[in-house]
Amino acid sequence: MAQVLLACLNAISSKILGVKYFISILLVLSVFAPTHAQTDSLLVSDTAFHWLTLVREHPQKSFSPDIPPGNFSGITPLGDGLYAVVDDKKGDGFYVFKLRFNKRGSVTSAYNIGFYTSGLVNRDAEDIVYMPSSKTFFISGEVNNDVLEYSLVGQRTIRKLKVPEVFRKAQANQGLEPLAYNESTHLFWTTSESTLKGDSLHRLQSFGEDMQPREQFPYQMDKPISTDYRERTHGVSAMTALDDGSLLVLEREAFTSHNKIGSWVNCKLYQVFPQRSLEKHLIHEWKTTMTLLQQNFANYEGMCLGPVLKDGSQVILLVSDSQNQYYGILRDWFKTLVVK
Repeated sequence: MAQVLLACLNAISSKILGVKYFISILLVLSVFAPTHAQTDSLLVSDTAFHWLTLVREHPQKSFSPDIPPGNFSGITPLGDGLYAVVDDKKGDGFYVFKLRFNKRGSVTSAYNIGFYTSGLVNRDAEDIVYMPSSKTFFISGEVNNDVLEYSLVGQRTIRKLKVPEVFRKAQANQGLEPLAYNESTHLFWTTSESTLKGDSLHRLQSFGEDMQPREQFPYQMDKPISTDYRERTHGVSAMTALDDGSLLVLEREAFTSHNKIGSWVNCKLYQVFPQRSLEKHLIHEWKTTMTLLQQNFANYEGMCLGPVLKDGSQVILLVSDSQNQYYGILRDWFKTLVVK
């Protein structure tokens, strides 16, 4: 199934298929579950999906000066309230933050433990995941669209994900942005921030723990709100992989006006089961703005799982990129959503 759909992608890039014909193919193929030797046990009806629902949304918070100004673009949990965070402008490496949450899942405090660096030039680090079995991190970078492995103290190892050559077609500053890993499914996931040249859909790419690519699946983003493509950034900014094989996908559209007043960011959090269906489920949508009366503009680029609460609900943790607290106006925001 996935291979057939990707063949359609390539056909579109070659202008072989018209848009209407391609949509009809998607409608026909969506009736069937994707087939693959390793996922036959997952071939169940849509009624068996566990779609997450929003329990509550907490207001975003900032914790300056305990958290330094940054360009935070990815976050991953380490346990015991520790989180590794990458900065796409700082040197090659990652921060470690200590966060505390209240019983309802809101962040109550955050402070910086330190920055761990390889000593090498920054790769435009966009996301980070932690692999407990190897006690190492993997970080995606847009400079060369690579996903490299790092030790606990920030040194590069010799391992990296074998990213398919097709991702070299990513547009400048629109490459491998989100990165996800799940210890139960033993899979890594990534995609480009924007669609690749010649594609009309995103390619969700999975990898095994052997670093080898597995499958690609199509993902259709919503259309942007803004019609001014020169002033907007629109793409997939973060992903999180869950134990049931589903992915949380953060669609982020940022509009920046010429004088900054009137700028806004619109975020949509979706859940998708890429190995089982083309369907995506909206969990929550929210918008932040920059106006004379309200300055909560937050460009969310990092997302991971937070703690599980006593009632069994799951905290989703997000961190924004403040562009180093741009002109003293923007802030490094942390936000939590609670789902079940």
